[in-house]
Amino acid sequence: MKKSLLALAVLGAFAGAASAQSSVTIYGLVDLAVTKGNGGTAINPGANGPSEAYIMKQSSSSRLGFRGNEDMGGGLSAQFQLEQRFTPDDGVQSTPLYGGRSFVQFTHSAAGSIYMGREYGPEFWPAVKTDPFGWDGVGQISALQYSGYSTVLNGASSVRTSNTGGYRGKFGPVSAQLAVSLGEGSATAGRVVGGNIEYAAGPIYGGVGVSRITDGTNDGHQLVNIGGAYDFGVVRPIAYFARGKVGAAGNTTTQTWMLALTAPIGPGKLKAAYARHDPNTASGANNDNISKIGLGYDYSLSKRSNVYVDYGRATGQAAGTTNNQAVAVGMKHVF
Repeated sequence: MKKSLLALAVLGAFAGAASAQSSVTIYGLVDLAVTKGNGGTAINPGANGPSEAYIMKQSSSSRLGFRGNEDMGGGLSAQFQLEQRFTPDDGVQSTPLYGGRSFVQFTHSAAGSIYMGREYGPEFWPAVKTDPFGWDGVGQISALQYSGYSTVLNGASSVRTSNTGGYRGKFGPVSAQLAVSLGEGSATAGRVVGGNIEYAAGPIYGGVGVSRITDGTNDGHQLVNIGGAYDFGVVRPIAYFARGKVGAAGNTTTQTWMLALTAPIGPGKLKAAYARHDPNTASGANNDNISKIGLGYDYSLSKRSNVYVDYGRATGQAAGTTNNQAVAVGMKHVF
């Protein structure tokens, strides 16, 4: 009897140790702001378009997600992530259900990770990490950073691709990612191929990304981008440049450059950016450039909650275009 009890105790200890090696985390973000635009016609990412109404909307995309990790020993582990998006002002769930992220991944501590599912394209990271607004709100540069390039294959958004297989690894301060998104539904069975290399150590960040579409319709569409920043403590200056190929067979070259900064002020952070986008149309016309100024301040109430004020103003040179500007006052909670 004593031996049986001892065996059960030992097995229980092992079971407890095994279960402790696995974890599932529930996380999320809820963000809402009251925004007001002037109804101008210039392209202004994150703003209210031609509407002059007061609009309640999110700046950061509100989300509910699940992350899991299992340590299998010997440097091997498995992960998954499922993330759904929604609009908290009306409670409407985005489609697809896990359109934010949805992948399974196997990792070796030395060699890196292999993943499959729906995930951000590698070229997205140098762009979002050099936008002081993080692609959020009326001040964001976002779409201009993609120089008119959009991964339209298989209904993908401009930052994520479905049916994707990829690799990512980190080697000291250097990380790299490669990904291929299969066309599947495309009649020509095309794909999106992308990659990046990033360096992050101390105050320094630098990243280079590339992406190219081959699907029979958008062949030749591609993007190359590069961004960098240096944190001096009192200010973090940022620079970014992107060059895209769009149009039939990628015959139209577009480019965007941006200068920006963030700076700690009091309990919060100042954000400022200026960007210029040159569509450089196939006809050679050069009178439809877009410029944008973004200004904002995040006031931290705690590590998880903050309030903010953002402003974005865009001007366009195309005939008949009027300046578009918008302001947002909002709050965000991360859990």
